[in-house]
Amino acid sequence: MKKIYKSLIAGALIGIGTSSCSNFLEREPLARETASVFVSDPANIDRMLIAAYNPMLWSFQQSQFYNYFIFGDIASDDASKGGLTEGDLGYMQSVQKFQWNASDPMYELVWQKHFAGVFRANNALFALETSKDKISEEDYNQGYSEARFLRGWHYFQLAKMFGGVPLLQTEDDYINITQIARATEKETYDFILTDFREAQVHLKLKAEYDGNYLGRATKGMAQSYFAKAALYSNETAYYDEAYNFTKEVVASGQYALIDFEKIWRLENENGDYSIFEVQFEPSAFHNWNLQSTGSYSNMMTSVRAGTDSEFGEGWGFNIPNKELDALYRAAGDDIRREQTLIYDGEVVYPQDGFAMEIPSEPSDNWNNTEGLASQKYFLPLSEQTKSSIGDHRCNGPSNYRMFRYADLLLFQAELAIKVGKAGEAATPFNAVRTRAGLPSLGAPTLDQVYAERRLELAMEGHRFFDQVRTGQITQRLLDEGFVKGTHEKFPIPQSEIDLTNGIIKPNPSN
Repeated sequence: MKKIYKSLIAGALIGIGTSSCSNFLEREPLARETASVFVSDPANIDRMLIAAYNPMLWSFQQSQFYNYFIFGDIASDDASKGGLTEGDLGYMQSVQKFQWNASDPMYELVWQKHFAGVFRANNALFALETSKDKISEEDYNQGYSEARFLRGWHYFQLAKMFGGVPLLQTEDDYINITQIARATEKETYDFILTDFREAQVHLKLKAEYDGNYLGRATKGMAQSYFAKAALYSNETAYYDEAYNFTKEVVASGQYALIDFEKIWRLENENGDYSIFEVQFEPSAFHNWNLQSTGSYSNMMTSVRAGTDSEFGEGWGFNIPNKELDALYRAAGDDIRREQTLIYDGEVVYPQDGFAMEIPSEPSDNWNNTEGLASQKYFLPLSEQTKSSIGDHRCNGPSNYRMFRYADLLLFQAELAIKVGKAGEAATPFNAVRTRAGLPSLGAPTLDQVYAERRLELAMEGHRFFDQVRTGQITQRLLDEGFVKGTHEKFPIPQSEIDLTNGIIKPNPSN
């Protein structure tokens, strides 16, 4: 069971730790527990931590969807928008064509989502300091480490998108929030990496937690994200430490590669292949404009089969392109190709015996110019149990595979080369390749590692960010409208620039 988000807490908790100058608000409450009593209970600290995980689930607001594939895949050279027509959710088309607009609510929602996570993680840290002498050292260390991981994780999502952002870490920062300028990108990554480094000290290994802790921060998660953030920072001073962390993750014995086609089955969620998954689960109260526990990924990326199809009414977004198909075929990579791409007329899951109908050009109900569809979050019939709870269109069951072990192994190979230990890159690199049925390579180059990342992680929301951090700006991106020096980072929301009277400065893409 996915229990982490069973007891979500809403805005009532996020204000703890803030203050007011109102005498009325400063009066001692008479009929409820005080903040000092509240934070002395470890169970309440835990509720505050869960609140910091909750924004990870936020996927829809104000008619805008926020899914990792929008920026990681549709902006990349692997995919196009898809959907009903070119104008269907047209803001995704603007991402694909690099016609970015800082006033688009999408960027504001991304900003708000992750700064809400930062705020809630900080509130947990404020509460922990208040209650430090009232709770056990073990409870303090666990809460502190988890909050540091969460703050670092939300800031990492912001840095990937926007570069340098305001760094908030004290209660005074929130009082003066409209006066805080953006940190530099380097300062932001320094902050993130410090959070991940601090978090990993006292976090436990994955196997040391029981089932109630599924999806919560572990030592392996913090160490893996340190390695990832170090590479995204392009700060070579962090690479040796990052490489050592990848080796610790591997040596921990907590993770393993499994058959590629099994990764996205519901029965294998949170399995050995998984370092971090965002936990989604259908719920009775999940409906439009409610931030709750079901996923949009299944519906949004599934084949647009129509309402009368026994497979349901997939919306057909995030369409893989023919170039990606050609790369798989040129590499002889049939195992990953078959699980990543769906072809017209293909019997996707033989046990279901159902052939897909995918247009090779836009039709009346599908803006598909590639004749392909994405398979990773497209579920077999056996896993599409009809449910009377919530709205099934926004209530999918699949966890989001945020960080897989294969991803970590390829980061390890990349770091080995970058720290001058290229001879050690072959082992993690070939572990991923041979699981895909490909022959081993004796001494992989960086370009080969990057190519392997593309085939392994296609359609999982990583490709555009990999292209930017490694400089792999391909002709397809240039043809779509990418301008070097402009489109490496998404625009800072105009609303944030306005709220701070220009203290927060724009990006070149604004």
